[in-house]
Amino acid sequence: MKHLVISGLFLAIASSGVSAQVNAGEQTSDPNLPFTVTQVTTLRLPWRIAFLPDGRMLITEKIGALWLVTQQGAKTPVANVPAVLWQGQGGMLGVYLSPHYAKDHNVYLTYSEPGDGGSSLALARAQLKISDGAASLEGLQVIWRDGERGAGGQFGAAVAFSPDGKYLFLSSGDRQRMTPAQDPNQPLGKILRLTLDGKPAPGNPMAGKTGAATVPIIDPPADTEKAKPAPVVRTYTFPGPNLTPAETWVTGLRTPYGLAFGPDGRLWELEHGPRGGDELNLITPGKTYGWPLVSYGHNYNGVPIPSPDTRPDLTKPVIYWVPVIAPGNLMFYKGAMFPQWNGSAFASGLASKALIRITFDGKGGAQTAGRWDVGRRVRDVEVAPDGALWMLDDANPGGLFRLTPLGMAVSAPAAQAATPASIPSGSAVANASSADRVKSIIANNNCLLCHRIGGDGGDIGPSLN
Repeated sequence: MKHLVISGLFLAIASSGVSAQVNAGEQTSDPNLPFTVTQVTTLRLPWRIAFLPDGRMLITEKIGALWLVTQQGAKTPVANVPAVLWQGQGGMLGVYLSPHYAKDHNVYLTYSEPGDGGSSLALARAQLKISDGAASLEGLQVIWRDGERGAGGQFGAAVAFSPDGKYLFLSSGDRQRMTPAQDPNQPLGKILRLTLDGKPAPGNPMAGKTGAATVPIIDPPADTEKAKPAPVVRTYTFPGPNLTPAETWVTGLRTPYGLAFGPDGRLWELEHGPRGGDELNLITPGKTYGWPLVSYGHNYNGVPIPSPDTRPDLTKPVIYWVPVIAPGNLMFYKGAMFPQWNGSAFASGLASKALIRITFDGKGGAQTAGRWDVGRRVRDVEVAPDGALWMLDDANPGGLFRLTPLGMAVSAPAAQAATPASIPSGSAVANASSADRVKSIIANNNCLLCHRIGGDGGDIGPSLN
């Protein structure tokens, strides 16, 4: 009878859709890969892939370039890209095809837009023109921007389109300033729901509302406690009505690099925690997520952050990672090459140098189902029209790789010679030692803004030793 009662309790919990938060951080990476990895070409700090219907790719480089790349590795520079501020975690970031690309040939770009006092996240739209040996963006318009500018990384900059193709969801990071993530007047630390033209979408939780005309700007503080009384370095005045409340879908996010709709229409978000506490969140409109009020991690300098378990009024993650995986993006697989993975999501791992497969129960629950050590900082993983997986190596130079089932003939040739705009494969950087590669990663991501090399660590982050 005792066993029957316990079994019935578990069934009741399962049927009610209640699930406990899962720490997947202790899962080890499997070195035995279930796919063949083939390098196709190299790029400089590649960030995001967008596949065209014919299998060619648009690939951004954080340094500011956009490339049209064939599956054989031939690269054509795309002209008329906007200016970016390449600094730390900022630069040319996301590229996404319009949900109506077959008709309008529009692409969307997210990037750090330069301006007085620093840079801010911008969202632009342009029409892609391709001719023999050339490609360009025409009629580029910035359709949304955060005009605050200032210091700090963590732009977010991920885009997902609603399954009906009518709306655009944009993730905006907290820029390492922390407190704006809970400020309804600032777009930082939010997911915004916009029309395809960048306007507030109808039906948003605060549709029709406007915010304060001015907002305080702070520099990135050392921790969440020092963020509370952080000095104001300047005040930003919106050029027109502050539409942030009307644009906002959810609040309380940190570094939302992953944003994707599942096959069932649910929206999922994947973000970096601080020192521990990366999160996979099920996004529900109007909800407030925990950052910077709570976290399953700690501040980089060791100052504790209250646990999400102490705040039932805030939405908890479905999965968290302690230690971190440092996610690069999130995507759902649908393809013919790996049919056993249809419906699964993949997260790319930077510090973890891993690909992580995640499965879902259809009730708002999720769990990790596989984690593979690919030996590289994976910035992005995407699925091609033929079902192959492709991933980008966050390095300078960083590789573009094709992943196919074991035993399958590899149809994409080996890497071709780099174009003059990229680093030649025989250069000193390409043949750098492991130590030089680490130094390049630290420099390219401005790690020393937060960390130090040595025993004591830095103002925000721990020692890199």
